Amino acid sequence: MKLSLHIGAEATLENFSFSQLIVITKELFDAEGLPGFIKIFMQIIEQKLLASEVKCKYCESEHLYGHSTQERKIKTTVGSICLTLSRLRCQSCKRTFCPLNQLLDLDQYSRKSRELEKLSLETITNQSFRRSSDILEDTLGFEIPHTTLHSWFIKTTATIMNVQKRTQNLIADGTGFKKKKDSEGSNRGEVKVMVGLDSKGNVVPFGAWTRASWKDIGKFIKNKNHYSEKVKFRPIASALITDGEEELIRHLKKLASSHQRCLFHMTYELKPLLQYRDIASKEHAIEYSKKLGDIIYIDLPEQDIDPIKNMEHKLKIEIKYKEMQRKLDEFIQELKMMGYRKTTTFIENSKNQLFSYIDNWLKTGVSNPRVTSLVERMMREIKRRIKKIGFAWSERGAEQMTRLVLLQLSSTKDQWDVYWKNKMGFDAKIKLRFLGVTVEY
Repeated sequence: MKLSLHIGAEATLENFSFSQLIVITKELFDAEGLPGFIKIFMQIIEQKLLASEVKCKYCESEHLYGHSTQERKIKTTVGSICLTLSRLRCQSCKRTFCPLNQLLDLDQYSRKSRELEKLSLETITNQSFRRSSDILEDTLGFEIPHTTLHSWFIKTTATIMNVQKRTQNLIADGTGFKKKKDSEGSNRGEVKVMVGLDSKGNVVPFGAWTRASWKDIGKFIKNKNHYSEKVKFRPIASALITDGEEELIRHLKKLASSHQRCLFHMTYELKPLLQYRDIASKEHAIEYSKKLGDIIYIDLPEQDIDPIKNMEHKLKIEIKYKEMQRKLDEFIQELKMMGYRKTTTFIENSKNQLFSYIDNWLKTGVSNPRVTSLVERMMREIKRRIKKIGFAWSERGAEQMTRLVLLQLSSTKDQWDVYWKNKMGFDAKIKLRFLGVTVEY
C-alpha cells in the first residue's frame, strides 16, 4: 500500500531562510501532518477490518450489521487525533461494540494513547503535576491539565509489582511524609519500601506500601512465595539487610536465611545514644563510635576460582573473624565498666546480626551488603519527590508515587520499558518507509 502526501508550498527567493523552513515544516507536521496521516491510516485499517470476517466480541457470532458511528478525540505525543469509529450490532446477543477498539486495545472511554501515558508518568516522577503540565505543553504543543495528569497517575496499573520472585538479598526501609489529615487530625504518614539485590548487583523492586504494617507486608510476601502449606517455606533471599528497626526485623526476617544489621547505622546511632541516653561526653561518644567502626568492618577478598588461594583467604578471614568477635566482647565489657547501660544493651542485642556478611562469605564465597546505602539513595529521591515537591498526599497517592520512583531508579528500568512495549503492542508488524516526494506545479 502506498500513500501520497500532498503539501501546498509557497516560497520566494528573496530573504529565504533555511532555519525558517525547518521551523515551519515542523509546525505543519506537528499540527496537521502527523495527526492527519494517522487519522487517514486508521480509516484504511478500519475499512479492511470491516471487510474481513468480524465476529462479535461477546458471543462470537458473525451476524453483524452497522449500528452507528462515533468520533473520539485521542491525545497522543504527536497531537490530538480524531478517530471515526464504526459501531456494529450483533443480531444474536443484541449487543454493540467497536471492532477498531478491540483491534487497537483501546479502553471504552479512553482519551489518551498508551505512549502518552508512559511519557506523562515519567514526567511527573521528577516534578510536580503543575510543572509537568507546563513541560508537556511546551513539548507536545497542547495542554494536559494537571488534574488530568493526576487522574491518569492514580488510575495507572503500571505500578503493580510482582513479589513472586527470589533474590540474593533483601533491603527494607521506611520514611515519613505529610499526608492529608485523618479523622484524628494527624497528618503523619509512613511509606515502607522493599527492594531486592540479585547476584549481578541489579536492584529488583518488590514494592512500596503506605496502608500496611511490616507484619502485613511480611505475611503478604510470604504467602505469595509459599506455594503449598504441605511444604516448608523456603526463604526468598540469602540475607535481609536493615537499619535495625525492631518491628521490621521481627516480621521480615523469616523471608531470608540470615539478617545483617546495617553497620553504618550502628556507628551512626551509637554517638547520640552515648551522649544523650548514657550522658557521656561528646569526646567519649565520638571516640567509642569510631572504635566500634574499626572493630566491625573488614574488607573481604573477591571470590577466587583457584581453590588453593580460596582456602588461604578463608583461613585468614576465619582468624580475623575470631579476633573481631573477641574485640567486640571486650568493647562491650568496657562499656559496662563505664556504666553505659543503654549503649551496652543496644550492642548486645545487635551482636548476632553484625557479622552475617562474613558468615555468608565463609559458607558460599559470596558476601551480602553490609550497609543499606543502596536503598538509602533511593529513599533520598523518594523523600525529595513526596516531601519537597509534593505534600498533603493521600496514602494511595504517596504509595503510587513511591512505586513510580522505584521503577525509574532501579536497575530493572528495562522492565519498565518492556512492560510498556507489551502494553502498546510493539509485536505488531507495522513498517513505514519514505518513498520520496512527487512535485507538481
